[in-house]
Amino acid sequence: MKTIVKTTLLFFLIVPFVMSAQINKPSLSPRITKSLNVGLAAVTLDYGQPNKQNRPIFGDLIPYGKVWRTGANFSTKITIDREVTIAKQNVPAGNYALYTIPNANEWTVILSKNTKLWGSSGYNETDDLIRVQIPVITLKDTLETLNIYFENFHDNGGDLVIAWENTKIVLPLFVDSDPIILKTIEDKIINTTEAVNAQTYFEAAQFYLHKNHDLQTAVIWFDKAIALKPAAFWYVYYRAELALKLNDYRTAKVLTEQCLAAAKASKAGDYGYIGKCTLLLKKIEAKH
Repeated sequence: MKTIVKTTLLFFLIVPFVMSAQINKPSLSPRITKSLNVGLAAVTLDYGQPNKQNRPIFGDLIPYGKVWRTGANFSTKITIDREVTIAKQNVPAGNYALYTIPNANEWTVILSKNTKLWGSSGYNETDDLIRVQIPVITLKDTLETLNIYFENFHDNGGDLVIAWENTKIVLPLFVDSDPIILKTIEDKIINTTEAVNAQTYFEAAQFYLHKNHDLQTAVIWFDKAIALKPAAFWYVYYRAELALKLNDYRTAKVLTEQCLAAAKASKAGDYGYIGKCTLLLKKIEAKH
């Protein structure tokens, strides 16, 4: 019993000393976590973000032809909540480790089902979900810090970018959103027996406009949205864009001028629609 008491006492004396001996200092490669929507997919990126620090990176610090953790410390992770394609490869919903094999002109990008590794130590090709070859884009400006992010967003996804030093690679991420959105529109407008609000009409009409789908129905839905919420001058702007697409230049001009006047008069701000209307009027004049 005395031995147990002495051991316990010794533990409580040593642990605070060990903890106080640790040095709390900032990481030179901080862990970055980004969560965002890409199309209809919810995506989370999680990676250690190293800096160049006057070191030559690719082909030197990061050797060519070797598997790289694509970041610092723990392996880089990407989590996706629904099935997508990345660089035209099917990727089910899930959490994956992102590895790369850099080379001068082309990288191999790997999604691995093993997300538990420290860096690439213990990496095994049998855990690969996909492997794709991606050409290198050479940058004029040198990037000090590794960045992994999305750009070029659209209704069906966006581009996953890995960029550091003078190198950038781009992987298109595609979500087949159109059937999902069309089904939602069908449920909320076409087949519903309930009242439809202005925003629902507007969003459906805007989607049809952007997809160049059933534009005459889009006209009806924009007009219903404007009738239900006449103060929403941004509704009028997109109705004007649709009129221009239908070569109805007179209607397009009238509606754009209406939106411009309302945007200028808005006490809450114009939300950028003064500039948008000015540009749209120039397009209408050029076409007419």
